[in-house]
Amino acid sequence: MYLEMVRTSDDDPGAPGLLAEMADYVTQLLRTDEAAVFFLGRSFAGVEQVALHSEDAEDLVVWSFFDAFSPDDFRRVEQWLGPRTRALLDEVERDVSFR
Repeated sequence: MYLEMVRTSDDDPGAPGLLAEMADYVTQLLRTDEAAVFFLGRSFAGVEQVALHSEDAEDLVVWSFFDAFSPDDFRRVEQWLGPRTRALLDEVERDVSFR
Protein backbone atom coordinates (compact mmCIF):
# COMPACT_ATOMS: atom_id res chain seq x y z
CA MET A 1 0.00 0.00 0.00
CA TYR A 2 2.68 2.52 1.03
CA LEU A 3 4.88 1.75 -1.95
CA GLU A 4 1.92 2.21 -4.28
CA MET A 5 1.19 5.59 -2.68
CA VAL A 6 4.83 6.63 -3.12
CA ARG A 7 4.79 5.57 -6.76
CA THR A 8 1.59 7.42 -7.59
CA SER A 9 2.57 10.61 -5.75
CA ASP A 10 6.05 11.27 -7.13
CA ASP A 11 7.76 9.82 -4.03
CA ASP A 12 5.91 12.04 -1.52
CA PRO A 13 2.46 10.79 -0.47
CA GLY A 14 2.33 13.31 2.40
CA ALA A 15 1.22 12.83 5.98
CA PRO A 16 -2.53 13.42 5.36
CA GLY A 17 -2.63 10.71 2.69
CA LEU A 18 -0.67 8.27 4.83
CA LEU A 19 -2.92 8.78 7.84
CA ALA A 20 -6.05 8.41 5.72
CA GLU A 21 -4.71 5.11 4.39
CA MET A 22 -3.82 4.03 7.91
CA ALA A 23 -7.39 4.80 8.99
CA ASP A 24 -8.68 2.48 6.25
CA TYR A 25 -6.32 -0.23 7.51
CA VAL A 26 -7.40 0.25 11.13
CA THR A 27 -11.10 0.12 10.27
CA GLN A 28 -10.43 -3.17 8.45
CA LEU A 29 -8.68 -4.50 11.57
CA LEU A 30 -11.74 -3.59 13.62
CA ARG A 31 -13.71 -6.07 11.58
CA THR A 32 -11.31 -8.97 12.24
CA ASP A 33 -10.75 -11.19 15.23
CA GLU A 34 -9.04 -10.39 18.50
CA ALA A 35 -5.58 -11.16 17.07
CA ALA A 36 -5.72 -7.66 15.57
CA VAL A 37 -5.71 -6.03 19.03
CA PHE A 38 -1.91 -5.88 19.10
CA PHE A 39 -1.82 -4.05 15.78
CA LEU A 40 -4.60 -1.70 16.81
CA GLY A 41 -2.69 -0.76 19.94
CA ARG A 42 0.44 -0.07 17.91
CA SER A 43 -1.52 1.95 15.35
CA PHE A 44 -3.06 4.18 17.99
CA ALA A 45 0.29 4.58 19.75
CA GLY A 46 1.58 5.96 16.44
CA VAL A 47 -1.39 8.30 16.12
CA GLU A 48 -0.72 9.51 19.67
CA GLN A 49 2.88 10.31 18.70
CA VAL A 50 1.64 12.39 15.76
CA ALA A 51 -0.81 14.14 18.11
CA LEU A 52 2.01 14.91 20.55
CA HIS A 53 4.72 16.00 18.15
CA SER A 54 3.28 17.35 14.91
CA GLU A 55 2.64 21.03 14.29
CA ASP A 56 -0.29 19.88 12.15
CA ALA A 57 -1.65 17.47 14.77
CA GLU A 58 -5.30 18.55 14.49
CA ASP A 59 -5.36 18.32 10.71
CA LEU A 60 -3.52 15.01 10.64
CA VAL A 61 -5.12 13.21 13.57
CA VAL A 62 -8.66 14.57 13.49
CA TRP A 63 -9.27 15.30 9.82
CA SER A 64 -6.93 12.90 7.98
CA PHE A 65 -7.26 9.95 10.34
CA PHE A 66 -10.48 10.01 12.36
CA ASP A 67 -12.61 11.61 9.65
CA ALA A 68 -12.55 8.22 7.90
CA PHE A 69 -14.21 6.47 10.87
CA SER A 70 -17.91 5.77 11.16
CA PRO A 71 -19.50 6.54 14.55
CA ASP A 72 -19.61 2.79 15.28
CA ASP A 73 -15.93 2.39 14.40
CA PHE A 74 -15.06 5.37 16.57
CA ARG A 75 -16.86 3.89 19.58
CA ARG A 76 -14.92 0.65 19.10
CA VAL A 77 -11.53 2.40 19.16
CA GLU A 78 -12.05 4.84 22.03
CA GLN A 79 -10.27 2.48 24.41
CA TRP A 80 -7.01 2.96 22.46
CA LEU A 81 -7.02 6.76 22.40
CA GLY A 82 -4.08 8.43 24.07
CA PRO A 83 -4.53 11.56 26.18
CA ARG A 84 -3.38 14.02 23.50
CA THR A 85 -5.45 12.33 20.80
CA ARG A 86 -8.52 12.49 23.05
CA ALA A 87 -7.84 16.16 23.82
CA LEU A 88 -7.63 17.02 20.12
CA LEU A 89 -10.93 15.25 19.45
CA ASP A 90 -12.58 16.97 22.42
CA GLU A 91 -11.38 20.39 21.21
CA VAL A 92 -12.85 19.80 17.76
CA GLU A 93 -16.08 18.37 19.16
CA ARG A 94 -16.66 21.59 21.08
CA ASP A 95 -16.44 23.53 17.80
CA VAL A 96 -18.27 21.15 15.43
CA SER A 97 -20.37 18.04 15.65
CA PHE A 98 -17.59 15.53 15.03
CA ARG A 99 -18.69 12.27 16.63
